[in-house]
Amino acid sequence: MHFHLPKPLHGWRAFAGEVGIIVIGVLIALTAEQLVEAAHWRSEVRDFRKAVDHELGRNFGIYATTMQNRACVQRRLSDLQALLDGSAEGHQPRLRVPIGRPANYTYYFSVWDNKSAEVTAHLPLDVRIRYAEFYDDFRNADQVRDRELNLWRSLSQFEQPEPFTHDDRMRFRELLIRVTQADVAQRNNYAFEADRLRAAGIRPITDPYATRFPNDPSFCQPLLAK
Repeated sequence: MHFHLPKPLHGWRAFAGEVGIIVIGVLIALTAEQLVEAAHWRSEVRDFRKAVDHELGRNFGIYATTMQNRACVQRRLSDLQALLDGSAEGHQPRLRVPIGRPANYTYYFSVWDNKSAEVTAHLPLDVRIRYAEFYDDFRNADQVRDRELNLWRSLSQFEQPEPFTHDDRMRFRELLIRVTQADVAQRNNYAFEADRLRAAGIRPITDPYATRFPNDPSFCQPLLAK
C-alpha cells in the first residue's frame, strides 16, 4: 500500500522558501523582544543604581556630620575622666552644663531594602557585592550609634550634685570605658568607610535634617566649673 504526501500548491522549493521566511520572521521578533527587554533592564538598573548611590551619599553625609563633633566627644570624655578622678579624691566638681550626648542621626535603608530580585539579578556581580557590603557597614554603624547613645543616656544619671559612692564610681568607670570604646569604633569605622565610598565614586550629601537640627552647642562647652 502506497501513501502519497500532498504536494504544496507551488512546489516544495516555494514551500521551503515560505517556511524560511516565517522562521526568519520569528527569529527577528524574538531578537527584537530580547533587545527591548535588555534595554528595559539597562534603564531599570541605571535608575536603581542612581537611587542607591543617592541613598549611600545621604548616609555618607550623615556619617561625616557626626564625625565633625568627635572633637567635642573627646573633650567631654576628658572632662568626665576628670570628674571621676576628682570624686576618687573626695572632690565633687560642679557641672556647668548637662553631660549631654553627641549629635545623633539615623541612616537611610529604604531604597536598598525595597529592591526587587529582578533588578539586583541584572546588576554586575561586583556592584551587587559592593552595595551589599556598604549597607552591612552602615547597619553596623547604626548599631554602634545606638549603643553609644544609650551609654550617654546612662551617664546622665550622674548629673545630680551628689557625692559619688564607691558603687557610683565603679558604674561610672564602666560606662566611661564603654563610651570611649564606642567613640574609637566610630572614628575608625568612619575612616575605613569613607575611603571605600570615595573610591566607589560616592560623595557625601548634606542631610537637611542634620542641618535643621544640629548638635547641642553646650556639648562642646567645658563640663566642669573652674
